[in-house]
Amino acid sequence: MRRVLYDRKVNFYETDAQGIVHHSNYPRYFEEARGFFLEKINYPYEKIRKELNIDIVLLEIQVTYREPLFFGDRFYVEIILKDIDRFFFTFEYNVLKNKKTISTGKTKHCCLDRDSRRIVSVPNIISNLV
Repeated sequence: MRRVLYDRKVNFYETDAQGIVHHSNYPRYFEEARGFFLEKINYPYEKIRKELNIDIVLLEIQVTYREPLFFGDRFYVEIILKDIDRFFFTFEYNVLKNKKTISTGKTKHCCLDRDSRRIVSVPNIISNLV
């Protein structure tokens, strides 16, 4: 299992009229964390697209909201790569503020050949991490 922490601060535009982070931002936080994860394994998304000629596609997303985040809050997204098989893999997310779980989530992905748009096996650079 591979685990990475992504550090972030809440921007004003991410909040609603009550000053709370709008729920629609959590999938964005997860996406940012995935990009950061790929950078940390020295295979950023651009490199995967160019060298392997694949796109990583989001198939499912799940978010559970526990506590609010507010403008200016510093938080972390813990991202964990899990459940890899030949064609699919998942990430789990824990949004943490002061070591307290604010939100959790899960995303399921597959890889598509950029030319044929057909599903291909998960590349070794990802499957070898587990």
